[in-house]
Amino acid sequence: MWDTLDYLYQALFSAHVLIAPEYIVATLIVVWLYYRLELRRGRATRGFWAWATPARIWRHASTRLDMQLFVIGRGMVALGIFGRLSLITVIAVAVSRALSPTTSAALIGPVAVAFLMWLASDMTSYWMHRAFHQLRMIWPLHAVHHSAEVMTPITAYRQHPLALVLSAVVQTAALGLVQGLIAAFLAPDTAAATFAGVNLFAMAANFAMANLHHSHIWMRYPAWLERVVISPAQHQIHHSTLPAHYNSNYGQTLALWDWAFGTLILSAGHEQPPIGLTDPEDAPLMQHDLASTFLSPLKRIVRLRK
Repeated sequence: MWDTLDYLYQALFSAHVLIAPEYIVATLIVVWLYYRLELRRGRATRGFWAWATPARIWRHASTRLDMQLFVIGRGMVALGIFGRLSLITVIAVAVSRALSPTTSAALIGPVAVAFLMWLASDMTSYWMHRAFHQLRMIWPLHAVHHSAEVMTPITAYRQHPLALVLSAVVQTAALGLVQGLIAAFLAPDTAAATFAGVNLFAMAANFAMANLHHSHIWMRYPAWLERVVISPAQHQIHHSTLPAHYNSNYGQTLALWDWAFGTLILSAGHEQPPIGLTDPEDAPLMQHDLASTFLSPLKRIVRLRK
């Protein structure tokens, strides 16, 4: 029984999960420090918990749907669905063998391997995210995520199951390619540096500001830093319903990809823009019920194929 409970806990709250307890604690520390700063600026007028976790957000129907989709997505993990979809090992072995490794000695260490793998993952996330927005056939799946009217850290898991499947296939294929290239040319027998099975750089990003990307807290960075790292405010701009904000800030952690490929918008002002979906075709998603969330995107994709 304890093994089963541990397995379920790991599926729900392992170190891969943004809302794992350790990340939430780190986020609360950052939020408390930011709250003290906002008090000095006169932009926080309530107590800490009322300011950080307002009831209007946590009681919203949008948040309830976030929680339901989180459980469904983590249930898919517990069932091993994503493990069966992973192409990392298959592609890495194929690429390494095809290129016939040119070195038998590692030219870089585990930390460098971890950095390259994380960099590849972040760049793949940028292009996958951009594709979800700009390819009409798959946008309906990603529209589920953008139908959130309020945001909490759990909103990161507001995803259509098919979007999760598609992302897993593309992400693992890209990482398999990079891992194969590393094995062929740089470090044939060197594993990436990890902690609890998580890439060290991904874990550092999770401990930093990742949970604030989906929140009501408008936290900006200096302009120079927002060209390197996506701030919470920048990701909230990505969710904006204002036309001036469309097709921007696709980066997961790094803003470098947006800066390089012309999709970067720096934050400005002190308030989060309105978020959600305004297209009439997206109206079923704004009901925040599970049936519409599952079926509406599929119906739209079928119509597009006709």
